Amino acid sequence: MEGVRQIMGQIPGEEYLRLIVPELPELLLDRYRLLRRISFASPAGRRSLAAYFRIGEKVLRRELDILREQGLICVGQRGIGLTPAGEALVTAITPSLKLLLGINIMERELLKLLQVKRVSIVPGDLEKDEVVLLEMGRAAAKILRECLKPGVVLAVSGGMSCAAVADMLPDLPAPPGITVVPVRGGLGEEVDYQANNIAARVARKLKAAYRLLHLPDSLSQEALEMLLHEEKISEVLKLINSASVLLHGIGTAGDMARRRGADEEEIRKLEARGAVGEVFGFFYDLQGEIVDYIPSLGLYLEDMSNRVENVIVVAGGRKKAKAIIAVVGNHPRDHLVLDEGAAHSIMEIGGIDVPGEIYP
Repeated sequence: MEGVRQIMGQIPGEEYLRLIVPELPELLLDRYRLLRRISFASPAGRRSLAAYFRIGEKVLRRELDILREQGLICVGQRGIGLTPAGEALVTAITPSLKLLLGINIMERELLKLLQVKRVSIVPGDLEKDEVVLLEMGRAAAKILRECLKPGVVLAVSGGMSCAAVADMLPDLPAPPGITVVPVRGGLGEEVDYQANNIAARVARKLKAAYRLLHLPDSLSQEALEMLLHEEKISEVLKLINSASVLLHGIGTAGDMARRRGADEEEIRKLEARGAVGEVFGFFYDLQGEIVDYIPSLGLYLEDMSNRVENVIVVAGGRKKAKAIIAVVGNHPRDHLVLDEGAAHSIMEIGGIDVPGEIYP
């Protein structure tokens, strides 16, 4: 929070506000987080909100009364929700909040460090506040819609981050002729987080066509090569490899290997080879070199530099900092969406001074 106070002192006129309302930074952040939580949990109950923020119901009631008097929330029998004015405020205040927290400075530093064309940092720490994942999804969904043009093929990967993008996409038609496909065939995710599932959900939100790639996990290289001759699979693979927009997440090496069924000994060997990140079944060390892979069919990382016009990466959490550096820092992307926690850790690893902690 000291970082917030220092930044506020650099904004013209803020010193006068601080003299009158010294608690302004804390109040702004707390009420923003409360409004954001209500937005995603609506209709929300008082008890659940008090438990979520670990505050007493009396304190919460006082804050809710203030927000209600300002016309930002409505309280009904089913619970608490945001008014249209409240929803608009949560969206509109984000740029100002980024300035207040120094996030715009962090975005500029990551642009240089990772050589990305566009960085969007969502306020908060994903590992401390689950709502941050949905905010990341909303930010990435906005970028995704900006990248879609008539007739493009959109490839999406599996994982929680891309699932959040699907959740937060507005249910509005995209430009005509768009086809959505999964990045690769079966890679052992839970059903809700499989690329096929997410591709179908994204397509339904966009009112677009989609094609899926149904493959079992753990096929040998020989079996995969045989499948290349199957007409339906071959057709989908051609679509995947013609994608001009790509949306994908990044996993840590250990977590992703575990999801693929690796035992602890295999994971130790993988990490001993320096693996820190995973994308599309490929495991990378901090220098961006491939140290292992799981055979599958679909898009490869090396394909992107030649064919894909817009690559959007969504990844958050401090524990993913090295994975993000391994993948994004060594294989340039167009757009990176991450949380404040991951951004802090990446800058620390890169030897860049970072603002003080914002969220307790």
